[in-house]
Amino acid sequence: MVYMPDRGVGDLMWHLPTLRAIASRALEGRVLLAARPSSRARELLAGEPCIEVVDYLEYRSGAFRHLAEIIDFYRLCRLRRPRAVWILEKIDRPAIGAALAGVRERRGFGLGHSQESWLTHGPFLPRDMRPAHRIAKLAAFEEAHGLKVASREPALTPAPAALEVVEQRFGDRPKPWIVYGVGASEPHRCWPLDRFTGLSAALSDLGGTHFWLGGSGDSAAVDAELTRADRGCINVNVCDLKLDAGAALLSRADLFIGNDSGPLNLAASVGVPSIGLFGDSPPLDYSRFLRPIIGPRGGMTALTVESVAGIARLSL
Repeated sequence: MVYMPDRGVGDLMWHLPTLRAIASRALEGRVLLAARPSSRARELLAGEPCIEVVDYLEYRSGAFRHLAEIIDFYRLCRLRRPRAVWILEKIDRPAIGAALAGVRERRGFGLGHSQESWLTHGPFLPRDMRPAHRIAKLAAFEEAHGLKVASREPALTPAPAALEVVEQRFGDRPKPWIVYGVGASEPHRCWPLDRFTGLSAALSDLGGTHFWLGGSGDSAAVDAELTRADRGCINVNVCDLKLDAGAALLSRADLFIGNDSGPLNLAASVGVPSIGLFGDSPPLDYSRFLRPIIGPRGGMTALTVESVAGIARLSL
């Protein structure tokens, strides 16, 4: 069993090479995955052969949250009875829960935290890696435990059912398909929505279909923008798509342009040229399909339509 407590879709994509490497060490060639519901692992990994089953563990809050998390993982281990638990974090609660449930082999990041007292196998990551990015920690953990990872590319395979949904709904739409990732979990990561309208107009001479992908909360604002959109191409609001169908749509696209968010990571993970808008925040570079655009001082609002459109044309 692998425990991945990170909450984001992007986090899940970063972990895929590690999950496959751990699965390759298992007798069955597959792993049980314990993850947060917000990672959407059950939907997104439905087509992933290294995953046997996904169990969700809720993020707990309140004065007794640590005890609740120990009990949650203890119960899950008693239910699934794994031979080993790999904890891809430094927290000690899952290690304690696994130990109480009688799991003999327990591995984790350590990082100088109390987790190390409950693990049965090292080596542990050094303390000086605490501020490192998660991808760097995963790479160091893989090397320390002899896990063979040839590439950091997530190489996500969309679920067949999701691909069928996309084909039925959009299969007749003209190419090229450009997907705009207009949402993000934090406002400072969002390029102003009217800039995407300007970008669609700047690229309208290419024809094709422009899909606007965000969360359900973005749909009304996207609809408002589409009333002003250039008619030289087809603009489609797909904020209603479930995440697995979103990944399937991205796998059929010719280009993704969007904010630093889950859809950006999904786009790169399915092998689509992906332009990430990072403003002045640290860019991601784990995938050859990712091309970050870092704006001048001023953050996302300083990124111009002209600069993004120029790079988009070179990427198609």
